[in-house]
Amino acid sequence: MHMLRQLHALVVDDEPHCRDLLCRQLERICPSISVMQTATGAKEAERMIQDLAPDVVFMDIHMPHRSGLELLEALSDRDFYLVFTTAYDRYAVEALRKQAFDYLLKPINRDDLQACTRRILLHFYHHRAPGKGSLSPATRRLEILTSGKRHFVRHKDIVHVEAEGSYTTLHLANGRRITMSKNFKRVEEMLNNEMFFRPHNSHLVQLHRVEACNYRDNTVVLDTGAVVPMAVRKREALKQRLSLLMSA
Repeated sequence: MHMLRQLHALVVDDEPHCRDLLCRQLERICPSISVMQTATGAKEAERMIQDLAPDVVFMDIHMPHRSGLELLEALSDRDFYLVFTTAYDRYAVEALRKQAFDYLLKPINRDDLQACTRRILLHFYHHRAPGKGSLSPATRRLEILTSGKRHFVRHKDIVHVEAEGSYTTLHLANGRRITMSKNFKRVEEMLNNEMFFRPHNSHLVQLHRVEACNYRDNTVVLDTGAVVPMAVRKREALKQRLSLLMSA
């Protein structure tokens, strides 16, 4: 049986004692959900959600400057399980309208938190159906440790992957490059093969990012402007994969 991966959480609360208490409760009650970072307000949380791509976000609603509800309005994509935490039960209806996965009233009861985390884990491990509060293939993540720094990269943010000897470089949509000490074949196995195609021995491309195929010089042009080599023997298979994508 394969080992189930740990989920990574972000805790958002402007009150230090509430943040610390929830982190301690999660550590004791649910070691399968690890707190990767905490945020003190909506602005910081928005940046962390974009950079860290957490699986779960525990978010206070009532915060200075900008509420948790207002932060949700600003997010173009929600690829995580959202759990609202608040001392005010009047927000319950609005939280449900925002399609929160759960709603916990402060002070957070141990049994309520345990039930909430169990439901998240059950849903994540057994369902994973696309939609609000769940993770589709496009929102799965790679966890990468490089130069002492841990990165959490969504599959959909990877434009292409390049083999460089015993190292592998991820080229991301935001222009960043992350080089890791895993071989190319291992990285290919870690990625969702519905989204990626190998046009050449040393390159993987995300199919949604393919802008053109140049059959004269055997290259694939990506929407970032990057040009990737294409082996002649891969032409037909790539055509078929792109046709299936267009008809889906």
